Amino acid sequence: MRTNSLATITPLHESLALLEPLVDAVWTEIAAQGQGREHTRVLVTSPSAKAGTSLITAATGAALARFLRSQVLVVETNLRCPGIAGFTGIDGLPGLSDLLLGHADLDEVIREVPGVPGLRVLPAGTSRAAISGEYATPKAQALFANLATMGRYVLFDTPTLLEHREGRSLFPLIDHVLLVLRARDTSKADTGAVVQLIQRSHVPLLGTVLNRHVPELGFLER
Repeated sequence: MRTNSLATITPLHESLALLEPLVDAVWTEIAAQGQGREHTRVLVTSPSAKAGTSLITAATGAALARFLRSQVLVVETNLRCPGIAGFTGIDGLPGLSDLLLGHADLDEVIREVPGVPGLRVLPAGTSRAAISGEYATPKAQALFANLATMGRYVLFDTPTLLEHREGRSLFPLIDHVLLVLRARDTSKADTGAVVQLIQRSHVPLLGTVLNRHVPELGFLER
């Protein structure tokens, strides 16, 4: 499954009508793969930073909630550069960062998205560097395992696995990985390295999204 996107950084509640056609192939494939399952968990990541994973995750979650009338939870795990609150029009604080440090409770950090019934978001919260190994601790793994059951579809928005190793700790909880590439920016070498990581995890690769692709410009070869 592959789709192209010209999505720009705009609040989700203002641009939903524009974004939904761009992720049609994504949410329909997730729905197809999730048939017969109680929960379907997808990790959305990229080989490079600023590829648009948060926007694609938010739009996909909104489409699943609207078209399938399902309960969807989006979990933003990029503690260094939170962004999903701005896309979805929710309050970004507190969030996952604060929850992991014991500064907030679970019921404080999960929020409903205005205008999108069924879609809830756990934003990253207070921006900070991730603590080495914090996602792999028994406490964090129990939290993520709980979150993975809190929606018919649960989408984990994760920074690049090449630079931020903590995202790999989520592999045991995941059913599929969706890879977001940014046209004329993401390199073939980085893409190949991430695909190898995913293959070694034995989690199926759902497909790729080529974000901000303009056919007239072609592709960047590097």
